Amino acid sequence: MRWTVTTGDISKLKSDLIIIPLTSEKQKGLSALDKATGNGLTKAASLFKGKLETTHLVPGGRSGADWVLLVGLGKAEEVSVESIRRCAALAAKRAKSLKAGSCTLKLPVDALKDLDCSAISRCWVEGAELALFEAGLCKSKKKKAVVKSWKLVADKKSIAKLRAGLREGESYAAGSLLSRKLVTLPPNILTPVKLAAEARKLAKTAGLKCTIHGAAKLKQIGAGGIIGVGQGSVNESKLIILETKTKKKNAKSITLVGKGVTFDTGGISLKPGQNMHEMKGDMGGAAAMLGAALIVSQLKMRVNLKVIIPTVENMPDGNAIKPGDVLKMLSGKTVEVLNTDAEGRLILADGLHLACKDKPDFIVDAATLTGACAVALGTQFAGTFSNSSVLAESIDKAGCDTFERSWPMPLTDEHHADIVSTVADIKNLGKKFGGASSAAAFLEEFVDEDVNWAHIDIAGPSWLDAALPYCAKGGSGFGARLIARTLQILTD
Repeated sequence: MRWTVTTGDISKLKSDLIIIPLTSEKQKGLSALDKATGNGLTKAASLFKGKLETTHLVPGGRSGADWVLLVGLGKAEEVSVESIRRCAALAAKRAKSLKAGSCTLKLPVDALKDLDCSAISRCWVEGAELALFEAGLCKSKKKKAVVKSWKLVADKKSIAKLRAGLREGESYAAGSLLSRKLVTLPPNILTPVKLAAEARKLAKTAGLKCTIHGAAKLKQIGAGGIIGVGQGSVNESKLIILETKTKKKNAKSITLVGKGVTFDTGGISLKPGQNMHEMKGDMGGAAAMLGAALIVSQLKMRVNLKVIIPTVENMPDGNAIKPGDVLKMLSGKTVEVLNTDAEGRLILADGLHLACKDKPDFIVDAATLTGACAVALGTQFAGTFSNSSVLAESIDKAGCDTFERSWPMPLTDEHHADIVSTVADIKNLGKKFGGASSAAAFLEEFVDEDVNWAHIDIAGPSWLDAALPYCAKGGSGFGARLIARTLQILTD
């Protein structure tokens, strides 16, 4: 969609639909629109009280639009950035149902004194853009976009901040939608080779350096985790590296590592057939990091960024790794494979070791790593494991800002003790309980002690069984906005 900011009388601007978000308190500045609608706003007051996530439609009358949509924000003091996103999603869906190609919007910035106007416009854009994502990417008859343009009407004192928030919101939405698209694509289309091609396409449009290693290079450098997990598939494994540098002196260096298992059968330790189709989303960590890279690029964040994505397909043929096999990892450590369905940590281990070589200020990895984390936290929270209070606090704050929330999880010496192997250095499976923490301990074995690192297990929120206000059922694209906002906080 196209977003612009303008000044003027909203009642006179031409569009298909005027959208007026209102709190439950009476608001000023709408008398001209009320008059143009034949006192339609006054008449609606007896029915529409501004209650959160309610709407009321008023005929446009002599205004420049066919209809005026009132959207309830609730009590002014209770309005949050998340409630703005949810109301924007509701408004966008109503606009779509009305076949409104163009919308004019007046945000109640004066009534929401506790929120910065740039945050208000950013979150409105996010909610509207994300709500209209169509999951049917492979349908023979694709739906055409109905709502094509939004015009924000502002006064002169707030126009600059609203415009800045709008641009930021567009970038955040674009990154999240890229992530959601990748998670939604079917596994016969999004193979490791295709994911590498998508990364190269992103690099070209976003101005990033792109390096892609195939099987020969992986063998040459000794990436035993990536090679081992992918050796049962006819689709070649890849190692994707994206990089961008800022001209700012003394800028932070941050490396992102994303799990890119484009389909996970479990390998020889085969998963149950029920809901196995959802395992096309086992590359949700990779999708999140690619989405975050797009946001970083579009916002020109002052950070030296590297993105590392090991991508494989975990299949059970005669060449696949077996329970009991021992793999030699890129770091030189040996791993006893007790369960081939604990494969994500094996490829991430090689990615994390590679990430540490540059000694970045921070390393963040994201992965749909364990069902145990989803059992513990449900589908609304990811789990964060970190050796850095600064990084953990930044992720927590970013989660509050984006509503892609994460909860701090324990990671102790006892969890490391759980993965000690009798035949190799470590094993890829811990004890019966605490699976998310023992998986995180496995990853930490491949992180240098002097590097600030965090692991975000997104297994729960990465795939939704029921739709949310601005996210359809299925792949959510969770993590792109969370990671990008974390980088903003770390580099401000």
